[in-house]
Amino acid sequence: MRFRAYTKNNWLNLDSRLLRTVHSDRGYAQNNMLDLAAFHTATQHQKTGLALSGGGLRASLFHVGVLGRLAELDLLQHVDVISTVSGGSIIGAYYYLKVKELLEGRRPDRLQPGQAAYIQLVQEMEVDFLHAVQKNMRMRAFLDWRKNARMFREGYSSTDRMAELYTESLYTPGQDATGIFLKDLPIKPAAFPAQANGLPHKIPTLILNATALNTGNLWQFTGACVGEEVSGYHRPASQMPVMPKLYFGSPELTPLQRLSLDWLTLGQAVAASCCVPGLYEPLYLSGLYQSEAGENIVIRLVDGGVFDNQGLVSLFAEGCAQIICSDASDLLKHVRDPSTGLINVTMRANEIMMDRIRNKILDDLFARPPQTHAFFHLGATVSRQTFPDDAPQLLYALSHIRTDLDSFTDQEAYTLMYYGYRVVSEQLPSPAVGADWRFLQIQDLLRDESQRQVLLRQLEVGSKQFFKVFLLGKRLPHVIVLAALMVPAGIVAFVLSLLPWWVSGLLALGLLSSVAYSQNARINQYLNRVERLRRARRRLAKVMAPLGIPSLLGLIVAAASRVYLSIFDRLFLRYGQIGPRTRSQGTNLSGVDIPHH
Repeated sequence: MRFRAYTKNNWLNLDSRLLRTVHSDRGYAQNNMLDLAAFHTATQHQKTGLALSGGGLRASLFHVGVLGRLAELDLLQHVDVISTVSGGSIIGAYYYLKVKELLEGRRPDRLQPGQAAYIQLVQEMEVDFLHAVQKNMRMRAFLDWRKNARMFREGYSSTDRMAELYTESLYTPGQDATGIFLKDLPIKPAAFPAQANGLPHKIPTLILNATALNTGNLWQFTGACVGEEVSGYHRPASQMPVMPKLYFGSPELTPLQRLSLDWLTLGQAVAASCCVPGLYEPLYLSGLYQSEAGENIVIRLVDGGVFDNQGLVSLFAEGCAQIICSDASDLLKHVRDPSTGLINVTMRANEIMMDRIRNKILDDLFARPPQTHAFFHLGATVSRQTFPDDAPQLLYALSHIRTDLDSFTDQEAYTLMYYGYRVVSEQLPSPAVGADWRFLQIQDLLRDESQRQVLLRQLEVGSKQFFKVFLLGKRLPHVIVLAALMVPAGIVAFVLSLLPWWVSGLLALGLLSSVAYSQNARINQYLNRVERLRRARRRLAKVMAPLGIPSLLGLIVAAASRVYLSIFDRLFLRYGQIGPRTRSQGTNLSGVDIPHH
């Protein structure tokens, strides 16, 4: 069987056997069904960890579907530790805050903890989180021209801006922009009756994982402490220093340490965990440690996926006997003709190293007894109940969707959620009908041939980071661009013709630079990776600041971002919208139900 699959470069004819190899997770048998009753009982009585992997918002949306099915199976309320990385941290922190509100008895509806409550929490996330995602956080980062101008200076970076956006959009929407402080994360449970089995309700803790560039160690943010976790992957003979954990309530803290810890926010922790090297600048933490000479050590943190993109190492360190892992990270993909370009070779080598790290950590997970872990990953094969037709193409497209922080359409988001939900359903089978989910509307598109092809096209275009709306085969975006460019282009060309050539060149260069800065992640990545260019950009910013050029560029970028969000992003979301904003009333293809133990 042969079919067409849209890739980064062109349309390729891929053999289905090759595609199955790509998604077999390097020989791991992922379709082994677990004994749900035994697994459920074990989670009740033993320390249970939930790992949510990295992978941008693609991972976040996949995790929503996984969480939905875990809630139906009554597994979520038995989780003791939630360990998250990158995109998993975005959704994991959001989920944790909902659990915190539930267990502290602060919900307006006075919802009581239990299986039905956890299902309702995820149903709310399914709606509210997607609403926040569709505001396009990546582009919204450039809407404030003052913040754009500040990014040209020292002391404020794109990572700091993303920390603010996570707070504003997800964690304290409509409230104080300062956000939630890490020290306030621990759950202070209300006095609820015990569970039906007589056991008290479990109070989960949240671990947000990052990587310390200073030492290369795993860095953890929790509600109790921050610092490095010395795991089993740390060389015993290594002379690398370890930044010890600093506890918020410790009497041994210096005044500077206490002040620095007290001001750490949840948004900063999530931003550090999501700080993709080369795309975002490291998050700086100062005032926590000093050298032997008494000098301040500035901790620089990047994406936790550099060390462990599954979030499993923290669960191993916590001594979790039962582990549930939702993995939507990138798998190493077959490349028939690898590029020889320096940057492309570097990126490919990094992908290979990341794949090796992933396989090593997963080997340790799979070495455990079979009934002690459940592993669900994006790329796992599913039955015809999930994807009645075109399953290989759909799996290929899903695994290639961008790991970005921009808008995801209903079709993209619902397919990711539905797929995560079904992967859990097939590996943890249970005999009855599930709850009501909006993402089940995607089943109607999967059943119909013509709608399924439209969906497949949407998912294939979803692999692109930029200009996706122009690749959907719609005329309107192209017409808008042509109409918008005709008059301004003529005016600009006329004005530039009246100026000296060197002035025209500088203006054109400034305009192109501003567009590149806001739209082209590849250029940004290259500029940030080359130390000489990074220093040159900072020096140039210092020279331009007195002239007001950063403010001017900030205005241009903000205006371009607003136009993009108001017109093209809105069109992109409209083209991928699914029906009215109501919950699905359709039949559940899963054929499974909420278990009763």
